[in-house]
Amino acid sequence: MSLNEHKPITYPTVWQPGDIYEARNIAEKLNAGFVWASGTTLLRTQWEMGTALMPEHLISLNRIPEIRNISEDPEKLNIGAMCRLRTCTEDIRFRDSFRLIHDAAEVIAAPSIRNLATIGGNVASGVGDIIPALLVYDASLLWLTEKGLEEKSLLSWLEEWKTGQRNASDLLLNIYIPVETRIHTHGQKYRPVSFFHKIGRREAFTPSLVTVAVHGSINEAGTWDSIAIAAGGGSGHAMRLRESEALLREHKMSEASLTKLAETIEAEFVTYSDLYASDSYRKLSASNLIVSSLWKSLN
Repeated sequence: MSLNEHKPITYPTVWQPGDIYEARNIAEKLNAGFVWASGTTLLRTQWEMGTALMPEHLISLNRIPEIRNISEDPEKLNIGAMCRLRTCTEDIRFRDSFRLIHDAAEVIAAPSIRNLATIGGNVASGVGDIIPALLVYDASLLWLTEKGLEEKSLLSWLEEWKTGQRNASDLLLNIYIPVETRIHTHGQKYRPVSFFHKIGRREAFTPSLVTVAVHGSINEAGTWDSIAIAAGGGSGHAMRLRESEALLREHKMSEASLTKLAETIEAEFVTYSDLYASDSYRKLSASNLIVSSLWKSLN
């Protein structure tokens, strides 16, 4: 081959099913030689960076409108996996009732990316910045698998991802968030405490360093009625910080309990080191974000 010769560029065959069952049938015929696609913002980044190979086939989900809708019933908020991140920043149900989803989506990449990227793609990546927000809402996922429909908690699916047990041919259809009810007992009033924060390397479409989410309610006596804490970021897997949650439930809010909380977060949060930040820096950053935000929200 001469220096002036180039290998021809090959592009994947794009399939465009009209419903989820046609999509499943195509997937079975292609026998794992495909990738699910909608906004393709992450896929294109991975191809350009060389971290993923371009597949032989793409199964586009853009012609399946029922998995883009948002609906609500007395028990849960149902978010279609193909709901655009831009919609997550604009829909009043997120802004008013599930604010952390709104806040997380608003700081993912640039507006032009959010116009295309989907919440399902962010979740299915296994490392999406929106995952900590969904974890503190106790989200569950509805999948179309080779065996049919299957619902599992986001936590259990993340564990499958970490241990290499997930099936890449499964199709994420919906994200379910339980509709919360405020229970007031003995005349006590509960104050909501809820926030999402992200630290990134710069304002660009690059992985975050740390993302944290906290969601709960505290009574007038300074004890927690409910509390959920999650942390993640970058290419690390997000996780619920159960030991940190237990610490807060067992102690009244005080400067001493927050000092102990900082130590517990740093010990519990499992993260990683890379060229940009050490694991100890990520642990410290997560701890500082959570503790300082709790202090500000309660004072």
